[in-house]
Amino acid sequence: MKRKLFFGALNAIALLSASAIMAQNYQTMPVQSGYTADVIANGIGSSSVTTNNDVDGVSYAFVAKDFQLTSTSAAITYGIPADGIINSAVAATPGLSYQLASLSANNSLRLAAVNDTGTLTFTTPKAAFKLYMLAVSGSSPTATTVNVVVNFTDATSQTFSGINVSDWYNGANFAIQGIGRINRTNDALESGSGTNPRLYQIELAIDPANQPKQIQSVTVTKASGPGLPNVFAFSADVYSDCAPPVLQAPSAITANSALVSWTAPSNAVSYDVYHSTSNATPASSVSPTYPGVTGTSTTIGGLNSNTTYYYWVRTNCSSATSQSVWSFAGTFKTACSTFTVPYTENFDTTSTGSSTNTNAPSCWAYLESASFAGYGYVIASNAYSAPNSYYLYNSTATTGSQMLVAPPTVNLSSGTKRVRFYAKSGGTGYTLLVGTLSNPTDPATFTQIGSPITLTTTHTQYTVNIPAGTDLQLAFKHGLGGSARSIYLDNIIVQEIPTCIEPTAVTPSNVTAYAATIGWTAPTPAPGIGYEVYYSTSNTAPTSTTVLNATNSTTSTTVSAPLSGLSAATTYYVWVRSKCSASDASEWSIGSTFTTACATVNAPFVQTFDNAAIPNCWTNINPTATAPINANLLWKFSGSGDYGTNTANNGKPAGTYAWVDASSPYSGAGANTVQLVSPSINLTGLTAPYISFEWYKNHSTTTSTTVSPSTYDNNKLTVEVNDGNGWVSVFSDTTNSNQWRTVEIPLAASYIGATIQVRFTVDKNVNGNGYFYDDVLLDNINVKQNPNLATSEVSAAQNKVKVYPNPFKDVLNIADMKDVKSVTVMDLTGRVVKTIDNPTKQLHLGELSAGLYLVTVNFKDGSKSTVKAIKQ
Repeated sequence: MKRKLFFGALNAIALLSASAIMAQNYQTMPVQSGYTADVIANGIGSSSVTTNNDVDGVSYAFVAKDFQLTSTSAAITYGIPADGIINSAVAATPGLSYQLASLSANNSLRLAAVNDTGTLTFTTPKAAFKLYMLAVSGSSPTATTVNVVVNFTDATSQTFSGINVSDWYNGANFAIQGIGRINRTNDALESGSGTNPRLYQIELAIDPANQPKQIQSVTVTKASGPGLPNVFAFSADVYSDCAPPVLQAPSAITANSALVSWTAPSNAVSYDVYHSTSNATPASSVSPTYPGVTGTSTTIGGLNSNTTYYYWVRTNCSSATSQSVWSFAGTFKTACSTFTVPYTENFDTTSTGSSTNTNAPSCWAYLESASFAGYGYVIASNAYSAPNSYYLYNSTATTGSQMLVAPPTVNLSSGTKRVRFYAKSGGTGYTLLVGTLSNPTDPATFTQIGSPITLTTTHTQYTVNIPAGTDLQLAFKHGLGGSARSIYLDNIIVQEIPTCIEPTAVTPSNVTAYAATIGWTAPTPAPGIGYEVYYSTSNTAPTSTTVLNATNSTTSTTVSAPLSGLSAATTYYVWVRSKCSASDASEWSIGSTFTTACATVNAPFVQTFDNAAIPNCWTNINPTATAPINANLLWKFSGSGDYGTNTANNGKPAGTYAWVDASSPYSGAGANTVQLVSPSINLTGLTAPYISFEWYKNHSTTTSTTVSPSTYDNNKLTVEVNDGNGWVSVFSDTTNSNQWRTVEIPLAASYIGATIQVRFTVDKNVNGNGYFYDDVLLDNINVKQNPNLATSEVSAAQNKVKVYPNPFKDVLNIADMKDVKSVTVMDLTGRVVKTIDNPTKQLHLGELSAGLYLVTVNFKDGSKSTVKAIKQ
């Protein structure tokens, strides 16, 4: 069974096992004299100036972090610390450090040749259990050995023979690594890739008979090997005949106290106890919080709840040294105090867990029954409010219990509390149980409240009233019912049941372009004076301090309210609250949203494509795509890809057009269609309605080996108009390739005064296999008055032209040639197919294809008249 316990038992059990051995009293041994070389480049200036020798005999020295060749040189990120303090990385001696000599003076006892010797005399002699030497051998492919003699103040000594000193690259038992080096001949720096060079820690165990003696100096002699030994510093585990106590596991941990205990060493008279929220070992001069404790336990009190504390104990002895060092640190975490309502939890300040690291927020707990296969933890996904939610997953477990447990709560089961929370599931039909626990570490003590809650795959807020009883802790339990079911919880609030209850199930209806109706379900009991409805184009929920006015709210005494004066094609967010009295309002309900309908736009109307979404009230449909076609309406803005950087676009900037793609990528065969449909456009006021647009059909290569270009390069663009009587084609073409082209389409007189929609269809029909990038681009769709048929010109009766015969075969006659200057003939796409200056009565048009044409007669006074003529 996995549990997160509330009362600190686990961290008590996990008390440092290291407390079973005597704590070390590590102290540095400052050297008074004996260093023979400065081998550490530091400060500003060439290394040949800031050192007087090398480490290895071939020009390389150490470098300090503060080294700069010049004052403007970039700082280095590696090197020996500028203060000369080396904190040992050897795991067996935590807390051991060394103090180097000045980096600007001799700082190494350098022994170049066999039998070279030197003595380092300490500033303050100290007795020690162990002595630790910080040393290295430069350029030592094979072992270099030294003999070390420890000299005591009583003129006796202890000899250590054949001590191996490792080369400064890649050796074991290093105290520090990755400190870099420098070439003294050219100031070339080497970082050592973060692992080299190194300084090594060498342990010298003092014989028990010598441990009480003061160490005066150490003499080091090079015994053998090709390397150059360099000795930099010594530290000691200082001797004492007064041992620190060994800590025992703390007990009786409450929200504000803990009982700590220890075993008694010999010579003990009393003990000092010190505690802190910091894990830094106290100095010997610090004042203990509990001095002179005569027993082997004491209660540390006056603590804060739910807080981690560290504590140390030292012995006061009747022996020569009279007082021990502080023991190793013990630690415990105080229990959580009982929470008062309201309190909330959104999981956003808790570190995320994992399937192998189940966790919960502080004072909450994940609880499961024995051998349960699932897990629960804080996860950075599926949140109602980002970033985190709480995740319960039952894996293969279909029996047992799995739950998130809330903190103990004052009077939780008084009958006046409720919990509100958001939850969702990873699939349909999953359930969640809400209940209470009498024992927060035993899932069998769960008492369910009400019926299981059936979750949906979207976050929904639920409210559960907590009945009267005696339990103090709330729990959210996985409903199981199948394997591999995921549940997500967020934004939990435990609170008093308010005197005024909020409405639920806020639902918009009857949504039009400028209005909507908002309905809801009344709470029980219903509020005394009705409801307030707040709406906004922002999804920021109102609070109790939100100012309500005629532009953002309305009131109602029923369970619905009309909203008017809204903007068309706009998304609104709406909330409702109860008003129980003039001074008592409920919380705001869960919000709802709706989008008003599109309004008819009036011509003239222009649509460009300069935003990163389909424009309001335009629709994109895909009526006949054959799988796996990715037929879609896309929007090109980035300036990259097939079209944004294509110089064949004739200078059209990227991001200023629509990209209608009916064929990318394509594999298989079939008809594939994408349609872009305009909003309703009112043509009232246009006496000669007219549509223009720019289009571009981009053709590129295919990976197909079975389809020829003539087969796949056949995107067709069709433009249709619908005035309520069905779609009528006004343009269709497959020939435009790799060029922008402006199309102008005069509309028939039957559309004058009508309300229309315009539909652009890209149709692709391919047989074969491959990828096809043969798409249509659109821009500057314009519905307006025909610039070639202005109102004044159409109504100019004195220049009304007549032609005959109509239909004609090869020759079209103009009835009256008075003041005629020229004639222009256009097809229905608006393309000029023939211009005749100074025409005669007979227009010879035999070269034209059969079809309907617009014949415009231009008069000398600048007016013009256009008639339709049919070529047989």
